Amino acid sequence: MLPGHINEEISRLIPNGKKFAIAFSGGGDSTALVHALKDHPQSKFVYIVDHNLRSGSHLEAQSAKYFAESFGYNVEVLKWDHGSVKTGIQEKARIARYGLIGNKCREEGVEYLLTAHNLEDNVETLMMRYDRKTDWRGAAGMSSITYAPVWPELSLVNIVRPLLSVSRKYLRDYNTSNKIKWSEDPSNKDTKYSRIKARNYLRKRPDIVELLLQTSKDMKECVSKENKILLDQFRKIGKIDYFGNIYLTEIPYPELMFHCLRTTSGQGRMIDRTKIRNLLKRMKSGDFQASTLAGSMVIKFNQGFVIGRDPIVVKGRKDNHHKRRNYSSDLEMTSNGKPQVWDGRFVFGTEGKKMKMSSLYNNKDLLSKKQFKLLKNIPFNLRISLPVIKDNFNAGIILDDDNLVPGILPLVKTRLEYCLGGSLDKTD
Repeated sequence: MLPGHINEEISRLIPNGKKFAIAFSGGGDSTALVHALKDHPQSKFVYIVDHNLRSGSHLEAQSAKYFAESFGYNVEVLKWDHGSVKTGIQEKARIARYGLIGNKCREEGVEYLLTAHNLEDNVETLMMRYDRKTDWRGAAGMSSITYAPVWPELSLVNIVRPLLSVSRKYLRDYNTSNKIKWSEDPSNKDTKYSRIKARNYLRKRPDIVELLLQTSKDMKECVSKENKILLDQFRKIGKIDYFGNIYLTEIPYPELMFHCLRTTSGQGRMIDRTKIRNLLKRMKSGDFQASTLAGSMVIKFNQGFVIGRDPIVVKGRKDNHHKRRNYSSDLEMTSNGKPQVWDGRFVFGTEGKKMKMSSLYNNKDLLSKKQFKLLKNIPFNLRISLPVIKDNFNAGIILDDDNLVPGILPLVKTRLEYCLGGSLDKTD
């Protein structure tokens, strides 16, 4: 029975008593998920996103809302205000969807978001990755639980996929047997999209499915083994300060460097592994001083290196007319009692109080000498992109007597720990 299978997966993946939300589209898969969990004690919220990309989407969202509300869920429809989107529609819609839902999850203190990705979704994803010449890590496919796969939109939120071993047909048969209606997205038949091309290709070649799934299982084991090696190396050579700067006493393995760059940048973009290998090669030379890559800066520091945010994020870069855009204005953010993500590196406003955060770059004159003294061991180029708490006439660093100010959560360590599959703290 479907409810029994999902309940077992939830017990395995989500701590008892932790509330979770469901991402609901009104389609066949998520309809089955919402119905099957209608009596689960940890199931509290349902979030529906109206992508506003075609006429009738509003009515479909309202219909899905009524369906979920009939089972007692707390339901909210979130609308994507996008203007005119002409290219990369599916990927942009995906990022926007998770951005809207991520905000609501943080506001409600929800750490787990269930999606209805099924067995075929996983296989189609694998097929698409192979088509994009994925490396062996991409061949691992989807996982049952992933911390914030879209960053920073899903900061502090775990995506849980309890249906990965369930077929699309089984879910629709479940709906039919329970006399449940669902909607079909017209884009599911549009062959201009990569996923639909992969779906049609696999439909004619069912024998490939098992091969892809077995390869996925093998690669997951390889990723797990690699992560243990990377975690062990970080425990030996690395540490993270309050501000999310990473200090290394030795040059790391390329894949560890990949994770360090992604976390310190606060971004979710992929990084060309060739560029990482070239960076590591330069770091081995005696005359290396500093370099930037993918939103982070690496600086020679004492006998090792420190990795932090690229200062361009606040200083800006000159354009063809020799004018410099001030990016720091984008980092002037206010939380009116609701959690906000600051540059993908911090969440602030978690205590329900109004807070304003900005960058140190534009607020240097507002800091006291005592506060500056606490920053003296951080290289200047990394210091200027640090966050400060700001009011009308004063600014303060996020430390108060070497402790984080209440209402602020650093994200870099949490994110790196999930990527490496364990605590970064040294163990016996």
